[in-house]
Amino acid sequence: MSHLKQNTPSTVLPPSLENLLENYQAHCRRDGLRASSIELYLKEDRWFLQNLSANGCKTAADISAGHITAACIALRSKSYLSTVKTFLRFLSENGYTNRDYSAVVPPYKRPQPLPSIYSEDEIRQFEAAVRANRNRRDYAVVLLATRLGIRSGDIARLTFDDLDFNNNTIRIVQQKTDTPIELPLLPEIKSAILDYAQNERPDVGGENIFLVQSPPHNRLSNILIGKIVQRGILKAGIVPGSRSRGPHAFRSSLASSMVNDNVPYEVVRKTLGHADPNAIKSYARLDIEQLRVYALPVPEVSGGFLDFLCGRSVL
Repeated sequence: MSHLKQNTPSTVLPPSLENLLENYQAHCRRDGLRASSIELYLKEDRWFLQNLSANGCKTAADISAGHITAACIALRSKSYLSTVKTFLRFLSENGYTNRDYSAVVPPYKRPQPLPSIYSEDEIRQFEAAVRANRNRRDYAVVLLATRLGIRSGDIARLTFDDLDFNNNTIRIVQQKTDTPIELPLLPEIKSAILDYAQNERPDVGGENIFLVQSPPHNRLSNILIGKIVQRGILKAGIVPGSRSRGPHAFRSSLASSMVNDNVPYEVVRKTLGHADPNAIKSYARLDIEQLRVYALPVPEVSGGFLDFLCGRSVL
């Protein structure tokens, strides 16, 4: 049995409980989950099993509803509950427990913060400020973020082989999801990339398009792309307030703009390269003008409430 990574909580589990984690790890791998996701799930389930062990559970047969309730209460974050629920369902379906204890775990829905949105005017202002700075690389980078919503990691890893200049397409495998996506190589983006490649890119070869300007001319990093965006927002005179100042905000802005233009959710989802059909809803924020269409008229005040408002009665 393979050993789990040691960057999980340090408390040693009883061998039987450790074996449950190892079997769950193998199950997750067979299901094709990403290594980073599996590592996170195992870490959170380990904390749960440590709490069970502290309450006297040394094997799966010792687990009871009371033990699970106590272990869940002791978790440092309630966001782990959904992970624990899935783990308990695995134990039941594979015969490690005599019943499905996942129903004992209270439901928990991770809060979805409102996405950071920049208006179309602000984005045009931002693009113009970056272009005025006369840095061809930075201008091409920000167009990929603002016009197509490509993640900074995928921009940093972009290679010349990913671009089809004849058919005007961009084909990449997304770093975050491992899923392929094809996007249009828009004329403005095509022109900006060619301008950078022909007139500013260091003559050092290599497959990556965007390079650091100083030797040894490594590929551009996510951090540097973030700094490019922050400088552009500052130069454009945009006041971000509480909004994110990173390139990911342009994905949210693009999604919101498309939804407000009545582009179907499925088209928006494919444009941003999401596999989950519900993922795009966390990005899209309808503007107030769209919501006005669904507003109900305020009813006329009458009866006892009218008398109360006029001072003729007391509630």
